[in-house]
Amino acid sequence: MDLSGKHAVVTGGATGIGLAITKALSKNGAMVTIMGRNKTRLDEIADTLENINTVQVDLTDPNSVEVAFKEASGIASISILVNNAGAALAAPFHKTSLEAWQNTLNINLTSIYLTTSATLNEIKTSEHGRIINIASIAGLEGAAYTTAYCASKHGVIGLTRALACELTKTQATINAICPGFTNTDIVTDAVNNIMAKTGRTAEDALNDILVSVNQNRMIEPSEIADEVLKLCDPNSDAINGQAIVIDGK
Repeated sequence: MDLSGKHAVVTGGATGIGLAITKALSKNGAMVTIMGRNKTRLDEIADTLENINTVQVDLTDPNSVEVAFKEASGIASISILVNNAGAALAAPFHKTSLEAWQNTLNINLTSIYLTTSATLNEIKTSEHGRIINIASIAGLEGAAYTTAYCASKHGVIGLTRALACELTKTQATINAICPGFTNTDIVTDAVNNIMAKTGRTAEDALNDILVSVNQNRMIEPSEIADEVLKLCDPNSDAINGQAIVIDGK
């Protein structure tokens, strides 16, 4: 795929799923601006890949988002936005504080409102403009001890479907990708937490996680990046408002 001439912004683009997406877009010719809080990490990635720009941002701060996207737009008009940054919170509902609830919704949902608001005009006027939200299977079904996370990801799906209806008369589309448990540091941390609390082996702890969602195997970040590329294809203009599940079932 030739994405030359396209400028993509990837939030959380320096680690995990975001890094795989960054590499895939860059490999296929896009100019990529990666955003996140850790400027050192962003710059380290930019030093190893071609055509990468870095912009530091706090996605929960409206002013920070506004400044960051003005900087990114100054590099080149944005035609692809990948909302990947997010946070996972696991806790029983009665132990989920209001602060933790609000923080989870801010980073997983409100941040997408902010970034999309900052880029929508550019993307709507771009040829084959794309907004791709990295959601989760938790946006389509429930799971114990993840009320805040599930609520935020359900919100991402709702936002995606509603905004898609407003984009039908443009060349722009918005879709969500809903991965199952993916081979990233978030899952590694969850496995380590189970091991520490229960004494299970890493293999047994991982199996417990996969069984809890009826998932046969871990998803690799590259599989999600491949789906992002498919959605960026100019021939994918008819795919709009979808929640695409990648869960290995």
